[in-house]
Amino acid sequence: MSVDALGSVETTSLADQAYRRLRDAIRGGVLRPGEKITERDLAARLGVSPTPVREALRQLVHEKVVERVGPRALRIADHSSAARSEIVEAEVRLSALMARLAARNATAEQLTGLVSLLARTDQIVAGIERTVAGQGVEADVSDGLAAVFRELRLFHRQVEACAGNPVLEGLLDQARAFSDEERLDLTMRLAPEHAEAFRARYHEHRELLDALLERDEDRAEELAARHHRAALAQLSGG
Repeated sequence: MSVDALGSVETTSLADQAYRRLRDAIRGGVLRPGEKITERDLAARLGVSPTPVREALRQLVHEKVVERVGPRALRIADHSSAARSEIVEAEVRLSALMARLAARNATAEQLTGLVSLLARTDQIVAGIERTVAGQGVEADVSDGLAAVFRELRLFHRQVEACAGNPVLEGLLDQARAFSDEERLDLTMRLAPEHAEAFRARYHEHRELLDALLERDEDRAEELAARHHRAALAQLSGG
C-alpha cells in the first residue's frame, strides 16, 4: 500500500483527515479485511506523526471497523455476512426499544423539539423538490440531501434521548452497524437510484413522531423496528 493509495494528509485537523483517509482506504479495499496494521506504519504511509493516527484508530475501533488484537497490534475487522446481519438485528431491536421508552418517558419539551426539528427538515425537503421541479432530475441537490440526512440523524438521536436510559443509549451506540459518516456516504450514493424508497422512509419519521405524541408505545416500537430494519437492509446491500 502506497502513500498515494491512502492519500495525503494536510496540516489542519490531522486526526479527522487521518480518520477519513483510513475509512476511504478500508471502504476501497486498499486496507483489506483481516489485514494487520500498526499506528507507526500507517503514520508513515500517511506522512504524519502517530498521534493523529492513534486518535483516528481509536474512533475506528469504537466503530468496530478496526479491532485490537494485542497491546500494539490491530487489524481491519472481517465481518462475515452472518455477523453483519446479527449486528443489524441488534441495532434494530435496541432502536425499537428506545422508541417504546421514548413514547413512555418523553417530556413535553422534548416532543416539542422533535416537532420543530421535523418542521425544519420538511422545509429543506420542500426546497429540494422545488429545485428538482425547476431544473429536472439532473439538478445537483447533494447539499440538500446531506442537510436532510443530518437533521434525520439528529431526530433519531433525540428520540433516543427521550427514552431517558443512558445505559441503553450506550449499548445502541456500540451496536450500530454503520457510523454516521458511513451512513451519509452510502445514502448519498444510493438515494438517486432508490428515490422512492428514501421518500417513503422519510415520511415514516412523521408516523413515528405521531406515535410518540400519542404515547402509543406499541406503535412507536413497531414503526421504529420496521423503519430501521428497512434502512439498514438497504445500506447493507440487502
